[in-house]
Amino acid sequence: MSLAYYACIALAGLLLGSFAGCCIYRLPREISLWKPARSFCPQCGAQLRAVDNIPVMSWLILRGRCAQCGRPISVRYLIVESLTLALFLAAATRIGWPAVLADLALVMVLVIATFVDLEFLLIPDEVTFFGIGLGLIFSFFIPLLHHVSSGLVSLGLSLAGCLAGASILYLVSEGGKLLFGRYKILPPTPIRFSLEDSATENPRILLDGEPYEWTTHFFRSRDQILVRATEVTINGEKCQNLDLRFFHDRLKTVRHDLPLTEISELFGRSDHAEFPREAMGLGDVKLIAAIGTFVGWQGVLFTIPAAAFLGCAFGLIAILLRHKSLSVRVPFGPFLSAGALLWILCGQELLGVYERIMGL
Repeated sequence: MSLAYYACIALAGLLLGSFAGCCIYRLPREISLWKPARSFCPQCGAQLRAVDNIPVMSWLILRGRCAQCGRPISVRYLIVESLTLALFLAAATRIGWPAVLADLALVMVLVIATFVDLEFLLIPDEVTFFGIGLGLIFSFFIPLLHHVSSGLVSLGLSLAGCLAGASILYLVSEGGKLLFGRYKILPPTPIRFSLEDSATENPRILLDGEPYEWTTHFFRSRDQILVRATEVTINGEKCQNLDLRFFHDRLKTVRHDLPLTEISELFGRSDHAEFPREAMGLGDVKLIAAIGTFVGWQGVLFTIPAAAFLGCAFGLIAILLRHKSLSVRVPFGPFLSAGALLWILCGQELLGVYERIMGL
């Protein structure tokens, strides 16, 4: 390919990387991508001039600060734009035309999903469903994406990848809920606890000063938090040896059935607490479905184990370095994205290495 070709790819990477940064900020905050049409400072709301919105360069020239208010602008924008540029160029060097167009679209989906998941522990449906639609469209019009000549055959392989990926991760998710859907806190002696912010959208329980928020523990309608109180005071009523079952919007005991909004005070001591834990969110299932439309069932069978390996390695390193417990939530979406990128950039080579090692 000519230098002009790579220059066009680089320019597309910079421009679309800037757009990805916009999506990452706006989508999870439910801000329209089109209004306001121009980028704005997250701190003061001032719309950015064209000269202050040049991908990568503007952030570096302004030293990561808004030209209007002078307050910091997240380094995430620089990372997203630079990463998108690098991935676009890597894909262009590894993948031929026109299949590269589809893989560049997949790169955009993966970058947006990764950074939203890292910050909010969720992947917006707008990203995954749009990715599924793009994958199906590209598969039909660029059958070379699945190494066939027929658009209908390519579309079938795309659907097979979508269904295979979603089915595998959904079964893993349901199995994980059965095996690891709850974790317990069992202090050697009773510790203080209290319910805070009960009238808000995100109540929390404090256990010996450590907060356990609703948004990080309630994922399904049947989820509940169990606190076995050796002593507790609920709206002035004192009780002993009482099991408190907190649901998303209410508290139930053998004596009470109270909406959380009607609880003015709740505190006591406990030696046993159980919290729900999500093994894997449906956002991950939808993301692998989107990935599958681009990479087919073979790519899915590579991506999922690769993501699991990378996730396990990261978790073990984090525990060793930070002494964190296994109950800490680590988003799986970024590892799925990494696994998919490994497949489209060097999947066949990695399979060849594996086969040589195994003597196949």
